[in-house]
Amino acid sequence: MKKSLLLYLLLTCSLLAHRIESIGVGYGYTKMTLNEGIVCLIRPKPASVLVLTDSGQFLSEISVGLSYPVWAVHHAGNVFVSDYHRASVAVYTIFGRLVKRIQVGSYPTVLKTFGGKLYVLCSKNPSIYKVDLEKLEVENTFVFDSPTLYFEPTHDGIVYLHYYATDKTLEFVGAQRKSLTIKGFRTPLKYVQKGGRAYLLGYMDGKLACLDSSWTILWQQNLDDLARDMLVTDDLVVVGSLVEPRLTLVDFLGRIVKYLPLPNTVHRLEQIGNFIVALNHVPGEVYLIELQTGKIDVVQVGEYAVEMCKTADERLIVLCSDSGQLFLITPSL
Repeated sequence: MKKSLLLYLLLTCSLLAHRIESIGVGYGYTKMTLNEGIVCLIRPKPASVLVLTDSGQFLSEISVGLSYPVWAVHHAGNVFVSDYHRASVAVYTIFGRLVKRIQVGSYPTVLKTFGGKLYVLCSKNPSIYKVDLEKLEVENTFVFDSPTLYFEPTHDGIVYLHYYATDKTLEFVGAQRKSLTIKGFRTPLKYVQKGGRAYLLGYMDGKLACLDSSWTILWQQNLDDLARDMLVTDDLVVVGSLVEPRLTLVDFLGRIVKYLPLPNTVHRLEQIGNFIVALNHVPGEVYLIELQTGKIDVVQVGEYAVEMCKTADERLIVLCSDSGQLFLITPSL
């Protein structure tokens, strides 16, 4: 593993001559997180978490003591791993030494850090555990009616997206608890707050809703089905779909401004400067799109590109599961 991580393939492609490094990481890694300059790659079986810097330097492979890792995230020199079958979060140093095991609810999945806390989503008895990142102890538990894979910690509390429920769309837990049901809005999967408003995307029907600070619905727009990701820029909401090979641009009044055609469908979006970056699963491509002109620069990556992250200095990291590669892309824009 360590030897393969040191095999760098330097490539130059596309008209803009982006710098691309390909690192062999092994097959089957399906999830990637990036936090505080540290990348975690997760493979449930055989159990493995690879820890690297965002420049591709190998730090450790964590496998001992894990049954079925679902998620991993770095914070302040520690790596937190949700161990699905052991109802716990295992805490390791970035070099792979086990520090502690924190017991949580059954089937822990998604982990998020926010404001000095770790939030642990558990799916069997739907709940979120709030863990103090200094004491490494559970300080609160929030219980919900239905399972999900989507939630957002905020300064005021937790926004819980009821992906599988039919009687609720959103729920907020903070100083007070409230819920919102949007008629006909199914499978919410992304919630973004910006400029005093919140934008909510529904996966199955491609619905986009805009809410004010009190969760009053300001407008809704029906977009392409299987809407996997959205990006909120300074003046637009950009939405991609797994059905139509295009991006839909919606202004802050809820009007569709334009469609930008793409070579293939996309499922991850990032923004770098004036460019939108979109990731395609198969054949495995990264599209750098200039919003004003619609011009697209295509970067070929590996097989089955599942995840994409943006670093603090606006480089891209792409995980390709089937080809067992991690691509580090420095755009030339």
